[in-house]
Amino acid sequence: MNSRERVQAVLTGKPADRLPVDFHFADDTALQVFAGHYGMEEEEFLTYLENDVRHLYVMDEIELFLQNKSLMKYAFDHGFAYPNPEDPDLCFDQWGIGWNMVSDGQLPVSSPLKDWEGLDKIQAPNPTRKENFYVVDTNIQGYIDRNLSVDVAQYFGPFEKGYLIRGFEDFMMDMYEETEKVEILLDRITQYRVEMAEEICRRGVTYGHSGDDFGTQGGPIMSLPLWRKLYKPRLEQIWGVYKRHGLPVVHHSCGDCEQFLDEMIEIGLDAIHPVQAAAMDIRELSRRYGSRLVFYGGFDTQDTLTFGTPEQVKSNVKETIETLGQYGRMFCAPINIMRNVPLKNFEALVESVHQYRYAEN
Repeated sequence: MNSRERVQAVLTGKPADRLPVDFHFADDTALQVFAGHYGMEEEEFLTYLENDVRHLYVMDEIELFLQNKSLMKYAFDHGFAYPNPEDPDLCFDQWGIGWNMVSDGQLPVSSPLKDWEGLDKIQAPNPTRKENFYVVDTNIQGYIDRNLSVDVAQYFGPFEKGYLIRGFEDFMMDMYEETEKVEILLDRITQYRVEMAEEICRRGVTYGHSGDDFGTQGGPIMSLPLWRKLYKPRLEQIWGVYKRHGLPVVHHSCGDCEQFLDEMIEIGLDAIHPVQAAAMDIRELSRRYGSRLVFYGGFDTQDTLTFGTPEQVKSNVKETIETLGQYGRMFCAPINIMRNVPLKNFEALVESVHQYRYAEN
């Protein structure tokens, strides 16, 4: 069974020869740090890790490659990003959101919608531009020819893009106090995501990928009724595109998003990513959802991988796979590996994932 077949099988509830593997790093710099430890180039390193998945990005989403100098040059040259004349370390994307290009991960620094009188000026980028798919079209056929699974990641969905445009605190209040205006903005973002999904589905991806963080480490970020009103129908529109094309849906949400899972499954969710073990009880998740949801991740990369011992890392991998992988519906996916993870711990992670990905172990 090749990587693409393996991923398709697990996402659709069919038997696979083993659980898929997907080591995922917090940003390009973290990937380069660990590849450098092994004396390898990035693609050689991902092959060594036996990653079954390759993630590609569109140029609209500059926040996903802010530290990649060559891609940022392409973004500037083709109008996907604009320099900040007052600070060379900052830039703006096509929505007008300001980003820091030198920090770890994705650090937004300014929001364009200072008050709702400026709503008409907030317009979505054109998702169909050929140049938007520069990274995707350059790489995807090569991955498909190697029988790898491929997605085009679509993080920062209606909720996150909304608060990035408006500012987090204002947006959280506006969802209650300016609901009508919030919904106008959410509809623009959703329509953009729907059109983007159509373009993505034409390119041979293995599954649809969306993202919005509906949880915090201490609980859900909003009430279920508010989520049901503002986000459930819009996610259903976006996911509906992938479903019409016969593709499973993987959704990224950090934090404790458990209260939304039943209704997310109802509208088409197949896999939840990254399963943040520091925020949710993986035993309870397995008990409630193990037979009807794929767990894309679940290892404790936040605490154990970063601050534990190699023995604790191995124990965590074994226990997590025994818990979440017992139905054969799990990706062995350490998500958001940071550059400060000790090398010995990372080596233990690789060794144990490769050992225990055969769930019967």
